[in-house]
Amino acid sequence: MEYIRLKDVTLSTQYGYTAEETSKTEGVYKYLRITDIVPYFVDLDTVPYCSIPQKKVEQYLVKEGDILIARTGATTGYNYVVPKGIKNTVYASYLIRFNVDRSKILPSYLKYVLKSHYYYGFVNNYIGGSAQPGMNARVFGRFNLPYNSLPLQRRIASILSAYDNLIENNNKRIRLLEQMAENLYKEWFVRFRFPGHEKVEMENGLPKGWKRTKLTNEYKTSSGGTPSRTNTEYYENGNIPWIKTGELQDCILTDTEEYITENAVKHSSAKLFPQGTLLMAMYGVNIGKLAISNIDATCNQACCVFIPKRIESKYYLFYHLKSIRDYLLSISFGAAQQNLSQELIKSLKIIIPNDNTIIAFEHKAEGFYQQIRNLKHQNENLTRQRDLLLPRLMSGKLEVKE
Repeated sequence: MEYIRLKDVTLSTQYGYTAEETSKTEGVYKYLRITDIVPYFVDLDTVPYCSIPQKKVEQYLVKEGDILIARTGATTGYNYVVPKGIKNTVYASYLIRFNVDRSKILPSYLKYVLKSHYYYGFVNNYIGGSAQPGMNARVFGRFNLPYNSLPLQRRIASILSAYDNLIENNNKRIRLLEQMAENLYKEWFVRFRFPGHEKVEMENGLPKGWKRTKLTNEYKTSSGGTPSRTNTEYYENGNIPWIKTGELQDCILTDTEEYITENAVKHSSAKLFPQGTLLMAMYGVNIGKLAISNIDATCNQACCVFIPKRIESKYYLFYHLKSIRDYLLSISFGAAQQNLSQELIKSLKIIIPNDNTIIAFEHKAEGFYQQIRNLKHQNENLTRQRDLLLPRLMSGKLEVKE
């Protein structure tokens, strides 16, 4: 197998733009950040807009085939190869853009090289033990990538992209099902068009039998904890999923990046909670984001855990908290970064429908989310197959005809 350094196929590198302001809903140019490129697929709908002078737009506008690599923080080395069709998008300063010589290396091939264990081994070897991980363009340029002829690169990329296309199609179906569940929530609990609404009187602005009450009257809340990082035994060979706020993406969570040991749970503030628990990020870049855990798990201290006291109502609370996120952000505090405290969350008042309506909603929402879980399971299998194929194709152990 022949290898070639990334710098030897790179025509230019450039660091991204530091935005003056961002908006989730308004603007002309999307602002791609390191937090947006963590997964294989970037959801442009969640990428915010930024304010950028028109004279600087061309300098930072991403183009098809650009390779963007995160240069700092916990996601150092995460990368994104810009696909066809992305328009009016600039990239942030913690990303480095690599423009490669396409007569030597295909971006579609490099996309998979930069997702391999071999590549992340290179990254981890460099940043291992750093208090604040980080790399620059010069260091990334030292990476030795497996080099093949252009026809073979194209064939390898084609094989692996077939898996990605199936995964992305499933992701589109997941987003559609999530939207259907959210629309059902709005229809029943915002527009009050729930089953039998025609026969229900209104009292004080709510259907009769519904109530406004403190959130803590209906849900128990708590936060998690982080076992000491200095004790490596808490993390090595762990079998208990440990959720971090970066994994809360308004989703069903089927797996975690890290696991901790039973000993770590016993000697830290991390608490084990059951499958189906709702979590919300209390601070950090994902503040207000939610997830329903599909696994028994623990979480760090930046997550707020909600457990119903009376009847199962995780989907109702999920969409209720999502609907008031802007309000939650407006009452959060903190100069350096926004925070939601346990005290603030416990002081919230919430509308509680009658039990029959909640139970009916939970049943319908569960139908949507059962399909979502099935699609996620399919994606996990496809991802596993793709990732098993990747090193074999790159190394030449699996012969591919050009």
